[in-house]
Amino acid sequence: MVDDEPTNRRLLARMLKKEGFDEVMEASGGEQAIAQFQAHRPDIVFMDIMMPQMDGFEATRRIKALAGMDFVPVIFLTALHDEQSLVRCTESGGDDFLTKPFNFSILKARIVAMERVRDLQRTIAAKNRALAQLLEKDRQEQTLAERIFSRAVNQRNVATERLQIVQRSAATFNGDLLLTQHLPDGGLRILLGDFTGHGLAAAIGALPVSDAFRTMTRKGLDDEQVLEELNRKLHEMLPADRFMAACLITLPGGGGELRWWNGGMPSAWLRTREGLRELSSHALPLGILPALPARECPRRIPIHEGDHLLLMSDGLLEARNDEGVQFQDAGFNGVLTGWDWNRAVLPTLCEALDRHCDGAEPEDDVAVVEVPLDGALFQPRPTDPQEGTHTPRGGWTWSLVLEDERLGDLPSVGSVLRGLGLLEGLEDCAGALETIVNELYSNALEHGILRLHSPMKAHPEGFATYYQRRAERLEAGPRGRVEIRIAYEPGDGAGAIRIRISDTGDGFDAENWQPVTQDPARPWGRGIALVRSLCESVAFDAGGSRVEVVYRCT
Repeated sequence: MVDDEPTNRRLLARMLKKEGFDEVMEASGGEQAIAQFQAHRPDIVFMDIMMPQMDGFEATRRIKALAGMDFVPVIFLTALHDEQSLVRCTESGGDDFLTKPFNFSILKARIVAMERVRDLQRTIAAKNRALAQLLEKDRQEQTLAERIFSRAVNQRNVATERLQIVQRSAATFNGDLLLTQHLPDGGLRILLGDFTGHGLAAAIGALPVSDAFRTMTRKGLDDEQVLEELNRKLHEMLPADRFMAACLITLPGGGGELRWWNGGMPSAWLRTREGLRELSSHALPLGILPALPARECPRRIPIHEGDHLLLMSDGLLEARNDEGVQFQDAGFNGVLTGWDWNRAVLPTLCEALDRHCDGAEPEDDVAVVEVPLDGALFQPRPTDPQEGTHTPRGGWTWSLVLEDERLGDLPSVGSVLRGLGLLEGLEDCAGALETIVNELYSNALEHGILRLHSPMKAHPEGFATYYQRRAERLEAGPRGRVEIRIAYEPGDGAGAIRIRISDTGDGFDAENWQPVTQDPARPWGRGIALVRSLCESVAFDAGGSRVEVVYRCT
C-alpha cells in the first residue's frame, strides 16, 4: 500500500485485512515502495499517483521492471478523472484504477478481477516454460542429428572436392541427404535424397541408407539392387507417412554414359553441347511400397567430356521471397536457360537465389549439387596384370591401437595402407578390407567399450536412442582400448589377409550372432553377417572381445 497520506494507508489497510490479506506492507513514497517490493515481493500493489520526490507513475515503471515475467497487479489510487491521467496510468504499467474515497464493494471487485488475471497469467507462464523446455529438447535433438550426419554420413563421402555442393538448413539440422561412393571400376555413384521430416526423424533413416549405399556400391552391385535394398530398409523402418524422395546417379568408370533414377525429386538437368536434357521424376519415392515396381527401372543417357549435371532438392525451387513468390517462378528458369556448356552454373544460381530471397528465412532445407563430367571425377581404373608385373610376394603386418578419447576417430584403413604402399597390387581388395575393418571395429567399440545392446534398434525410437547414447558416451570420454592388427600373407594367386581386432570391454555373446539364427527382418546383426559373407573364416574368442578373420584376396 503506497500513499503519502497515513490516513489513506490505515483505511485501505483495514479494508484489505477484512478482505483476507494477512500482511499489508505500507510505504509513504515511491523509493520506499521499490525497496519494500524488492524485499517482500507482494501479491498486489496499490499505488497513489500524487506523491513527493517520486510519483506513482515512475514507481510503477520500476516495480514492473523488477517483476519481469511475473505478473504483479498494480492498482492506482487516484482522485483524478481526466483522460490524460488515466492514459498515463496505463502507459506506466498500471493494471486498474481505484478512485478515492474508497468503496469496499468496488475494492473487493477489483481484487477478485486482478487475482483472476494473475492466475491466468501464471498458467500461461507455466505453459510457456514447458514449451521452452520442449523447444530446447528439440534443439538438442537437432544438434545431435547434425552431429550424426556429419560424422557418420557426410565425412565418408568421396570425390567431394570435385563436386560443387551447396546445402542450407531451415533449422539446425539439414534433412537433405547427399551420398557419394566410388564403384570398383573407378566410377562414381551419387544419391541425393530428401526425407519427410527433420532432425532425428530424418537421421534415423539416413544411417542405414548410408551404410547400405556405400557397402553395395563398393561391391559393385547394380542400380536396381541398390534401390531395392534401400526401399526395403526404409519401408520396414519408417512409419507409413515417412519416406525419402531420391535421385540416384551412376557414372561408370568407362565413361560414355550416365545411369539415372528419379523418385519424387525435382528434375535433374544435364547440360550437353547440344543443349539441356531434363531428367524428370518417373518413380515413387523410396519407402512407400514394400517393393519397387519393375517398370520404374533406372534409365541411361550418353554423356561427353565437358558436360555438367545439376541435382537439387525441392527446397531450392520452393524458396519464397517476402511476397510469397517461389524461386522456380522468378529466377530459376532464367539461370537455367542462360547456362553455357562446359561452364559451372552453381555460382550464378546461388546469386540469383540470394537476390530472390533477400534475407527471408528458408522454409525448407536446400541442397544443390553440380557435377562436372570429366575424367578427374573418377578413380584410376584397375588394370589387368601386364607382362612383368605381379602380385607382391612379400608379406607385411600393420597394427593400430586406439585408446580412450581416440576411440571415436578410426582413420580410413585403406587410405593409411595405401599411403604406406602396402596396397600395391592389392587395390582390388581395398574396398572389402575397409568394409570388414569398419564393421568389426564398430562391433568392438559399441558392444565392447560403450556397452550398447543391438536389440535397442528393434523399433525406430530405439534406433534413435541407440545412436544418441553412442554419441553421448563418446562425448563423455570412453575408457578402454581397441587394437587392430592386419597381416598380409602372399600366396599363389590368392594371398590371405588376416585381420584381428581386440578390445578391453566385456565382450558379447558371439554365439547369438550366427547367421543361421538371424531373422531377415531384424534391423541389427547384418554387419557381422556381411563380414561372414566376405571372409573365408570368422572366429570369436575371449568372450567376444577378440575376433580374427581371414579374407582371401584373389
